[in-house]
Amino acid sequence: MDRALVCAHGKMVALVASVLQASGVTTTDEFARLLKVFAETVGETDEQEAEILALWSETVAALLPEHLRH
Repeated sequence: MDRALVCAHGKMVALVASVLQASGVTTTDEFARLLKVFAETVGETDEQEAEILALWSETVAALLPEHLRH
């Protein structure tokens, strides 16, 4: 896995989450939680993809204030 590429994509996903929140579509917290659930689901068939999705979820969650992080 190319760590720099995964991290760059994670930051882009965090940007999308921020835009969705600013547009009133969903909260960043909810987006991070849904992405985590998606990672767990994908993990049933592809462990490496699940790891990447989980990292992206963590990147999005890092945008949240400490008291909202899970």
